[in-house]
Amino acid sequence: MRSWRCSSDHKIRSVQLIFPLRSAFIALPLEGEVRDHFRELQERLQEYEEILSFQYPASPHLTLQFWPSMMEIEYHQALKQAEAVAGKAEPFSLKIEGVETFGDRGRDRVLFLSVPFSEPLARLKKLCPWPSEKQFHPHITLARIRHPERFTRVKKRVMKMLSDALFDMNVDRLRLYAEVDGRKQTVLQDFQFH
Repeated sequence: MRSWRCSSDHKIRSVQLIFPLRSAFIALPLEGEVRDHFRELQERLQEYEEILSFQYPASPHLTLQFWPSMMEIEYHQALKQAEAVAGKAEPFSLKIEGVETFGDRGRDRVLFLSVPFSEPLARLKKLCPWPSEKQFHPHITLARIRHPERFTRVKKRVMKMLSDALFDMNVDRLRLYAEVDGRKQTVLQDFQFH
């Protein structure tokens, strides 16, 4: 294991990295008013906190690429590649339209904000050089569902509570996150669009 001090023009803060990094990902962060709106939606769900595990309210995001484990060489490649992608991308607006769930036949596992097809997002994803075994399904996780059976009983009420989750999200950067010192979703670096 080697440590690496993160230093770049785009860094958020200096952190001590120990490789391999765990749970690293590049995403589109929700910022400002949109992040506040995200938090407000989660606050509506507080009465269901026994059956839901909420996404960290400080770092809501739309994941473009996830690495369960990232070696130091992959980290440096990802930095260069993210810089290149951001250099070719232009800021755009994304629509958030409602709430949906992922799961298998009545066993919902994730409650998320739905992101309908967007030409600018499709172009951005096409610029990304990282292969993925899963088909890209853009979404913003609100909460993971810890108790699917109990959630089934309140699902209609929850969906109705969140039916007005319709807003725009401005996208102007990529952000690299990873688990650092046991803290998941630690912000490592931003890559501003040009």
